[in-house]
Amino acid sequence: MKPNLSTLFLLTAILCVAAAVGAEAEEAARLELFGADATTVGVLGALAALLLVLARLEMSRRRTLGATRKLAELTQRLQAGEAPVWERSGVPDIDAIARTLDEFEQRLRRKRQMLARLNEELLRSGDGGPHGFNNQLRAIIDALPVGVLIAEAPGGRILEGNAAIETIRRGPVVYSENVAVYSDWTSVHENGEPVLQQEYPLARALAGEERPVLECRHLRGDGTWGWISIVGAPLRNERGDIIAAIVAVTDIDEIKTAVEQRRMMNLELHHRVNNSLAMIQGIANITARTAADFSCFRNSFSDRIQCLSRISTLLGKNSWAQTPMSSLVSTALASDTMALRERISISGDDVELRSDVALALGMALHELLSNAERHGALSTEDGRVTVDWRVSDDEGRRLEVNWREHDGPRVENPQRTGVGQYLMKTVLARQYRGDIEIVFEPEGVRATLSAEI
Repeated sequence: MKPNLSTLFLLTAILCVAAAVGAEAEEAARLELFGADATTVGVLGALAALLLVLARLEMSRRRTLGATRKLAELTQRLQAGEAPVWERSGVPDIDAIARTLDEFEQRLRRKRQMLARLNEELLRSGDGGPHGFNNQLRAIIDALPVGVLIAEAPGGRILEGNAAIETIRRGPVVYSENVAVYSDWTSVHENGEPVLQQEYPLARALAGEERPVLECRHLRGDGTWGWISIVGAPLRNERGDIIAAIVAVTDIDEIKTAVEQRRMMNLELHHRVNNSLAMIQGIANITARTAADFSCFRNSFSDRIQCLSRISTLLGKNSWAQTPMSSLVSTALASDTMALRERISISGDDVELRSDVALALGMALHELLSNAERHGALSTEDGRVTVDWRVSDDEGRRLEVNWREHDGPRVENPQRTGVGQYLMKTVLARQYRGDIEIVFEPEGVRATLSAEI
């Protein structure tokens, strides 16, 4: 199997850790200081934290891909008419899709049994004539939860439709006079091509096909489109001659939505893993280039990875969909000290962010927090921080976040750009498709972050 980018990255990290341990062990044996080198232990601890994050990402990716393959196999079995067999995969979204498919198949089997009974009843009822049905038969088809259409042979005039078919198509039954005008039922295939008259299962059953099946998008009576599944069968008399045809119509909009959700989830997982790996790589490179020593690197890198983990957990709880801005800010600015948390005030509009924007924006806020704790307002007992945000345009596509520090030590404009500022303006701002402006005012740092939402 050809290794993917995530696997190569993980193997490279493992080899780097192994090489570092081997080199340090050899040097320690020569100097007899293997157990006393705290700097080396710190570096290995940071690298181990990186390896753990990468391993968890890879395990999540493999688990989801495995569950997706199982779901594809389940779909193939259902298409082949086999009984579904599903074991929990541990991926909640995919398990939910599989349960939906299983429930749909069970409902479809029950409906087929009802249709078989309907066929027997039709063959026994000879007093209704070729164009009518007795009261008992009409009551049966009206009670069915699946849409039913019955057409006479050989022309194909539609004789009867039940209440369920009117509910599915959100309009009255179209009583077409013959197969040639089945185009009155406007439908298209998955590729957008129109369904021809002879392609409808009702026409195919009249032509002798035993179990014609069709999935298509149908134009409902209210002008909307919806996915339907049509299963047909010819009705024969005692001699085996086709006297009519019947189809069962099922609304499968939910099933199609679940399948599309699975496809989008796979794309999102691939995109999310790549973004996380790129962000970790960027954090590691920038921290390593600017760290004064290995101890500084270990502390800075570990702090950023822990923040990344907290934000990823928050996004995971929301299925990596939309995340409330208030929850993101609280997570990014989390602190172990209650007194410190009480000195940070947050407020803003009810805004929800995409996962990629939320991840990068949360990391940028964490960098501002770290700077405030080391050098800014939160480095003293009286300093405070105020964070507020608002949607800055009429179309609701631009978010503006304001960071203000006050009552802290007097601020002077730094002579060089720090690692946090560099990280925010290069890696993070590019990922949340926005910009950041930082002003070092004497009374406190002020920052404005703008992002696309």
